[in-house]
Amino acid sequence: MTASKDSSSDPVAEARSEQTDLEAVKALLSDDAACKALLAREGGALELLARCRGLVLHNERMQADMDEMSVVHELTLEHATRIENELELQNRIVSEDLEVARGIQQALLPDSSTLSADLEIAIYHKQLAEVGGDYYDFSQLPGERFAVSVFDISGHGVSAALIMAFLKSQIENATRRSDSPSAIVDWVNRASYAFLRGVRRYATVNFVVFSDRFIRYVSGGGYGLLVRHGMQRTFNRVGNYIGLRTKPFREFELPFEQGDVLALYTDGMVEALDAEGKGYTVQRLNDIIARHSEEPVQDILKRCVDDYTAFRAEDIDDITLLIMRRCAK
Repeated sequence: MTASKDSSSDPVAEARSEQTDLEAVKALLSDDAACKALLAREGGALELLARCRGLVLHNERMQADMDEMSVVHELTLEHATRIENELELQNRIVSEDLEVARGIQQALLPDSSTLSADLEIAIYHKQLAEVGGDYYDFSQLPGERFAVSVFDISGHGVSAALIMAFLKSQIENATRRSDSPSAIVDWVNRASYAFLRGVRRYATVNFVVFSDRFIRYVSGGGYGLLVRHGMQRTFNRVGNYIGLRTKPFREFELPFEQGDVLALYTDGMVEALDAEGKGYTVQRLNDIIARHSEEPVQDILKRCVDDYTAFRAEDIDDITLLIMRRCAK
């Protein structure tokens, strides 16, 4: 059995009693006859006085509670303001760091003037955030040959950008050793495999080596199109990506002579959706390139970007599109 509680120490009971006193006093003061009758009764004046004193005490407690709540409110507001200022400072630091990272990543991208003089090129490169995982590069190979490569690291943002920087160093090491695209990509894959498995990332790749009349390429998940006299030749894409397995990469060859157009791109553009959920598609992009293949490469690129921009509801991925034409030496 539990002991009963003293109702006089119950805050709820006290509040109800004080509310009753308040209503009784208000009713009494609004009725002159009842007020005179109470005062005329023996002890009535003391009863009214006691009720009034109780109301004064109730008012004083309410005022004290309000003062305490005001102090708590001011402390809460001060704490919230301090947190807001700290978050603003952290956001500014993060924004500044991302801006520096963006500048570094842009500096890592190659200068198109380093390409062979007989190759005209136009480039569209857009990251979804300040930094990203799409990357392209130009490489000088043994025997005075050169290569163009396009990579797409899985994921977005800072982690993808850091992996991109790591792969760039591996590519530079590999291109000093060989002029074979399959050997180069295989070396990069083996050198990067443990690291990429550890961070649970992979990368698609198009690696193209140019000779006088041909290109040799590896297409591990990337997209490539060669247009010759209006006819389309798409790259043979293999399902082996950098960082997924150590299986060797297959190498292919295509003729690439004066006037031919070559396009290399990642999936950011072709997998975009319109407002109704319809996909942009590889075929739509390839058809635009082929249809306008006689135009300057910068004009072809602009047609592709304008068509994509008018189509898509929003950007959903990093985008890289390179369009090249073999020119007369």
